[in-house]
Amino acid sequence: MNVVSFEGDSVVLPMTMAVDPSSDSGTWPPSVRSAQSRQIRPAGGYKPQARSGPAARLLTVRETASILGVSETWVRRHVQKLPSLRVGRGLRFVESLLLRQFSGRIPSGKPLKQASVKEKTRMLQRNQKGYVYKRGSGKVWYGRYREDALTPDGKVIRRARNVRLGTIKELPSRAAAVVDLQGKMAVQKLRTVLTFSDLFERWKLAELATMKPSTARYYQKLLRAHVLPIFGNMEISNINREDVQVFLAEQAPKYSKNTLRGMRVSLGKVLSWAVDCGWLEKNPCSKIKLPDAGKEKTIHKPLKSSEVIAIAEKLEEPYSTLVLFLAITGLRIGEAIGIKWSDFDGEVLHISRTIYEGKLQSPKTKKSVRSLPIPASLLARMRNLGAGDFVFRSHTGTPVNPGNALKRYVRPVAEGLGIELGGWHDFRRTAATRMLRRGESAKLVSNMLGNSVEVLLKDYDLPEVENFRMPLAQAAELLLPTVTKPAPAR
Repeated sequence: MNVVSFEGDSVVLPMTMAVDPSSDSGTWPPSVRSAQSRQIRPAGGYKPQARSGPAARLLTVRETASILGVSETWVRRHVQKLPSLRVGRGLRFVESLLLRQFSGRIPSGKPLKQASVKEKTRMLQRNQKGYVYKRGSGKVWYGRYREDALTPDGKVIRRARNVRLGTIKELPSRAAAVVDLQGKMAVQKLRTVLTFSDLFERWKLAELATMKPSTARYYQKLLRAHVLPIFGNMEISNINREDVQVFLAEQAPKYSKNTLRGMRVSLGKVLSWAVDCGWLEKNPCSKIKLPDAGKEKTIHKPLKSSEVIAIAEKLEEPYSTLVLFLAITGLRIGEAIGIKWSDFDGEVLHISRTIYEGKLQSPKTKKSVRSLPIPASLLARMRNLGAGDFVFRSHTGTPVNPGNALKRYVRPVAEGLGIELGGWHDFRRTAATRMLRRGESAKLVSNMLGNSVEVLLKDYDLPEVENFRMPLAQAAELLLPTVTKPAPAR
């Protein structure tokens, strides 16, 4: 017997088809015996090999077209990509390899592409019917079958799966339940066996190195505190849009809009990475709207000049000068404590770094890299802090720890003075508001702060009632004197 190979698979040809027609051996069909010159020639990429084993069944063009659900013309047109053999002038197809290569019907008119190993795995169709049974006092039909699943490493495994089919009212007989199960089995997709907690660990190893430390810490904090407790044990293929919306709706009464947005973004980033890796078909977080938050965002008002002066007078150095520096320049606290004397070119300060959790890193955005001329009086006060590498430093010469400084020195002083202080960012907000109230353009102020104009106007330009007094008075002075008819007295 001869063996033919196709894409790594091989089958044994029947003896009657594998011998030379010119020989007396074997029993050939009349059409083959009548033409002694006819020989079997492999087509479609087959290579005959000598081997023994069970014989394969060969199909005609009509039988092949019937199995694939296409026309005979389609079969002949794609003969080079099908497991085919030439028998004289006849054309035959190896049934076992054909069924292994394809599952179901081929859409008419579509070109036949060579399947990859992964696509072949998806096209495999197991010979199983599944099993149906009742649960819930016999009122609900369930089905059980074995499905193929992919591991993150690309290996195919088999596992049992139970699915809810319907109630006995929807499926009144076992036969109806079997038909419903067969329909679900026919449209099943290859899933990746991976829980969200496992995906999170893989995502950390691959993606955190591409982020700034502050951004990475922010995402990890949200995922560990809010997302992992809910989705950690769920397989990512089972997380759908409804699950994400219900999750956000349940969190909405307890958190602000910004926190909810952070939950959605962090969850979406991990699932988006799974899509890029081919482990998930689509991201269920895409285009999900945030629910109304039950907790309003805390709005911190800018400080008055008298309040900044009062806090600075009560603080010891270097914290007193640090507070004044922030309220004048509007720098972020991380940018301020990262300043070195080598960053100065005369009176011009070049801002090119920030400190986050004790580590030096690049500024928050490209726009944050900027140069500012420092007023002479402020620069003189900074020089009085003494020589050293960093301008604002501790007694050991290391940069000031902003968390400790705020907790131990700045906030207690503010509370003692009866001043409401949210944090270091209040001094930055104070500088931005003061410049805008003096008539500086939003573009100029945003460039000084290293922000966009949109962020500046949204988060920093926070007018108070007193700020409305002058515009209203000016409008009254313009309009009221021109009205000659007085209002009637009552």
